[in-house]
Amino acid sequence: MRWLAALFLAALAWTSQARGELILNVTLDYDQERDHVATQAVFADLTRFLGRALGQSVKLIMTQNAERVGEHIRTGTYSMMLVPAQLVGLAMRNGYTPVARTERDTQVVLVAGKNSRARSLDGARNKRIVLPHQESLVSYMVRGEMNALGFAPAKFFSQVQYMNQYGAVLYALDIGQAEIAAMKSDVAKGWISRNPGAAVIKTLTSVPQAGVVVSDKIDPALRDRIRAAFTSLDKDIENRLNRTRLGTFDPADAADFEFVSTRGFYSPEILAGATIPTAEQVKKLMTQGVPLFDVRPLAHYRESHIPGAVHVPYQMNSPKEVEYDDSVDAFDLTKLPRDKNAPMIFQCNGAECWYSYKAARYMVKRGYTKIYWFRTGLPAWKAAGYPLQRGT
Repeated sequence: MRWLAALFLAALAWTSQARGELILNVTLDYDQERDHVATQAVFADLTRFLGRALGQSVKLIMTQNAERVGEHIRTGTYSMMLVPAQLVGLAMRNGYTPVARTERDTQVVLVAGKNSRARSLDGARNKRIVLPHQESLVSYMVRGEMNALGFAPAKFFSQVQYMNQYGAVLYALDIGQAEIAAMKSDVAKGWISRNPGAAVIKTLTSVPQAGVVVSDKIDPALRDRIRAAFTSLDKDIENRLNRTRLGTFDPADAADFEFVSTRGFYSPEILAGATIPTAEQVKKLMTQGVPLFDVRPLAHYRESHIPGAVHVPYQMNSPKEVEYDDSVDAFDLTKLPRDKNAPMIFQCNGAECWYSYKAARYMVKRGYTKIYWFRTGLPAWKAAGYPLQRGT
């Protein structure tokens, strides 16, 4: 039945576009219970308000299925969307621009039950963790944080459980089904006050709760009018949005969602056994004779590379995840120094590029002791004002 519902939404969107209507998708997060009748009513009124402000028809499509909405984001189905922050990040990579953000931020925390004895993230190792729905903002932020730290949740914790109902997360702690739970800080504050001995063991970076994105296919002038409409709602709609726990909106751009858009999408921020140098440090190392290996595909290297970089591509067949099987990848070690104590630098297209992470990890795993992973790569080199070279 899921495919039938998706087909219906796609057909509805196509029909609306054919009539020249703007389509507003509102996707609610999974993390809290709401009065569904009141919620539906306020977003229907918001849609009518937008139609009047923009001077054209706007059709509302509401859902609470982030995974399915992600599919529509990739195909550009909707004109504009009001979605949780993690979906804003996805939309930014698929032809949408943020125009507004919730005034409210979300801060995710990890909470340890009173009997867990954990008082830090490291103390939570090999314990059971429970999280809200797998596609929720809370779970997205936890996976992203673990990725940044170089950990895979399934390996770090003894058991990872996802609960479709947010209340079930707290219940799992109450009955001892898990020792650790992920939740928003305001929920944690209330729960800890009722459970002496429980504690926050990890606080993640605050991010916007949700945002409004507009398709890049829309005229820039109309995009600005959409931004103005969302940030000048009438007081009645603002008050009702506050009761849905969403709140009101401020103007926004890509910078407001830069952190959340890269969390979990970028390579880890640490790599045990390797050093992560700056562009300035890389330049100094190269002047001292340390070789730099550009591990990107040949087409990338030909387009632009650091002068003196040696091209040794890392053939990546494994997924972009912290825990992966590098036996399915290929890396020609005959083109690299044989001495396992020889220093060497690995570089690719920046933090979002996994080639250099995997190349450096490949070498560390095989006993090489002086590995430099130039994580910020070519963009950082260019930003430092250093020259680039084209061709081979």
